[in-house]
Amino acid sequence: MSDPYLTAYGVVVAALRDDPAAIQTLFHTLTQEETAAVAEGALLTMAGTLRDVLDPDDIQTIITAVQALAATDAAEGKTR
Repeated sequence: MSDPYLTAYGVVVAALRDDPAAIQTLFHTLTQEETAAVAEGALLTMAGTLRDVLDPDDIQTIITAVQALAATDAAEGKTR
């Protein structure tokens, strides 16, 4: 495997491009441990990038929206 941090960046870029095929390709050959490391790195990368480019009010709006989605999905028994 290549560097998990670089792979995490690739996952973030693919997600922002709405390219699930690219994400699947990046994860396809990873072990379970590597998958966990890349997933964690991608989440931290995305969050860090958002904090760097958005103001705190926009971050709070995103947090509120995600929490609302989670509550709605939980109430409806959905998983994404």
